[in-house]
Amino acid sequence: MNIESLWKDRVQTFWNQAVSYLRLIGNSGFMFSLYALFLAGGYFYPSFMEWLPSSVPVPLLFTLLFAYLLTRCPLRTFLKEGDLVFLLPLESRLKSYFTKSVVYSYAFQSAAVVIVFLLLGPLFRDRVVDDNLYMYTSLFLLLLINGWNYASFWVETRFQEETIRYKHTAGRAVLNAAAAYLLFQGAALWFPAAVLLVCAFVYIFYYYPLLGRHLLKWEVLLQQEEKRVSAFYRFVRSFTDVGHVKAGVKRRRWLNAPVDQWIWRKGSVFMVLFGKSFMRSGEYLGMYVRLIVAAGLVMYAFPNDWFRMAAAFLFLYMTSVQLRTLWHHLDVTIWPDLYPVGHVHKQHDFKALVKTLLAAQTILLTLVYLLTSGSFLPGMVLFGAGLLLCLMYPLSQKDKAMIQNGREA
Repeated sequence: MNIESLWKDRVQTFWNQAVSYLRLIGNSGFMFSLYALFLAGGYFYPSFMEWLPSSVPVPLLFTLLFAYLLTRCPLRTFLKEGDLVFLLPLESRLKSYFTKSVVYSYAFQSAAVVIVFLLLGPLFRDRVVDDNLYMYTSLFLLLLINGWNYASFWVETRFQEETIRYKHTAGRAVLNAAAAYLLFQGAALWFPAAVLLVCAFVYIFYYYPLLGRHLLKWEVLLQQEEKRVSAFYRFVRSFTDVGHVKAGVKRRRWLNAPVDQWIWRKGSVFMVLFGKSFMRSGEYLGMYVRLIVAAGLVMYAFPNDWFRMAAAFLFLYMTSVQLRTLWHHLDVTIWPDLYPVGHVHKQHDFKALVKTLLAAQTILLTLVYLLTSGSFLPGMVLFGAGLLLCLMYPLSQKDKAMIQNGREA
């Protein structure tokens, strides 16, 4: 086995497959929706900055956002399950492999930090410091702090106990928030530089010695890899089939009682399966909540009532596209095929669940519209049109063909 070319081969294999999926997404209406939202956001950006009240704590919001981006450290190692057997004996020869993985992950996360920072650049100059030199120096310091986070996070993956990793993550979050707060408060640059120096000392005298005391935890690295790959392919499954996605399961006790009362009362097998999958599996619930929050923020920021309504419909459409992934969630297991229930019931229950979720989102966005604009009649138009969209929620042609094949079988 050529260890030196292993990392390059795996990266190339992933991107060859990913690019083919991204082309499909690029030709879909979903990307057009994002493009339209981007154009509308750029058009209203100056008006938004003029409208934004001075009482809004912009520096604090910047601090929270970038502290989160710096702390999360998504890691790609391109490991596979078989590596726990075949590569584990070669761990001593894989130093360059994992170094490239950390640098690769750092580069992509740094690109995300740069994009977000530049998008917020006009707001930074308007509410923080109106100085290009200070702004770009702040960006440079953020990238240095991002490098410290990845170096530290790589050491944290050597801890087997999840609670210990969480404690170290919390410690990094505090230092990240302190540095970001000083930057976005317009403090002299030597203050955040001093925090960066503290971070360097923490790594040299605390994290670095841990490298020699703890071995690599391959299970933790594989878990991180599966988490990143699943996040990408769950998004891709909104547009095409991806059969090798492994979804995680999260038990949300606080939702058990209200959700169980509703889905079990329906007396349907697939309603229970889809309801439990939405609540526990993957990131369906998180995606749904994030789109509602994002829609509310966009509607709150847009000064024009018509654009608020357009943003509401746009996010309803995006939610409907994302929820189509749930239709294929049960395809990776054989048990639903053994139930004496026809595919027509699966279609009915799936559409009923999605219509309920879209109706709830419509109600929430209508309330946001009424609170931001105060216009009752357009709000009722939004409410009625949103409910009409929910009632007409369609399955894709491919899904309908699967249902038809199930009937014939």
